[in-house]
Amino acid sequence: MSIANVTIPEAIKPTLCYSGAANAVVCDVISCKNALKVVFFIHESGANDTDLTLQLTEATDVAAGTNTPVTTACPIWTAHGMSTSVNTWTRQTDDDNVVFDPATQNPAIAIIEWDPAKHAAGYDCIYLADTGGHASNNVEIWALVYLKGQAKAANLPSVIVD
Repeated sequence: MSIANVTIPEAIKPTLCYSGAANAVVCDVISCKNALKVVFFIHESGANDTDLTLQLTEATDVAAGTNTPVTTACPIWTAHGMSTSVNTWTRQTDDDNVVFDPATQNPAIAIIEWDPAKHAAGYDCIYLADTGGHASNNVEIWALVYLKGQAKAANLPSVIVD
């Protein structure tokens, strides 16, 4: 299969997981049952200097009744002060969370890659849990879910239901 003939909605399920205040993040939980990889794309902005930490958290289902923080380091990239004239990404030390500091990183974008093969036994869902943040700041979280065997599918399966 040639990548030139595949568009994002036909091979990757883009899913808006959260958009709103940075102090009350309620991220949708992504089912990894059909996922090859989940890439979280996060944008945080705001003038209030209250750090926001987003922690990878795995769950047994999309209701996240049973969940636990991920302790496996994952690839992370960041871009601080991003604008239409700044497009510099920096590979961070692999980790299980990302911290946004609006005082020095405004606006900030981060990418976190999750490999579903890293799930602990009994867990097959992933999301980002928050600590900190400020109500005057904003955060948007997207998940780009690379699905197994779904290339060129007209209607990809949902990744926010079990």
